[in-house]
Amino acid sequence: MKLNIPDQQITLVCPNCENTLFSMDENKIVTCSTCNLTFHKDELIEQNHVTDKIDTNKIAKDLAQEMKKIFKGKGWK
Repeated sequence: MKLNIPDQQITLVCPNCENTLFSMDENKIVTCSTCNLTFHKDELIEQNHVTDKIDTNKIAKDLAQEMKKIFKGKGWK
């Protein structure tokens, strides 16, 4: 399973067998296609330490550039 974070792709892996293919039901319950381990999507994200993998500096830089474009010519530097 992949998370879509702008300009970044993070592949989530099963904490039991390291498989990357999952199914997810309408309640966001994720099932590993190899070992059938089930848990909530949020647990999978937490198990994969996603917050450690996100490049927050890049996101902040991109946000600042976009804000400069929006406020350009309005006295904002």
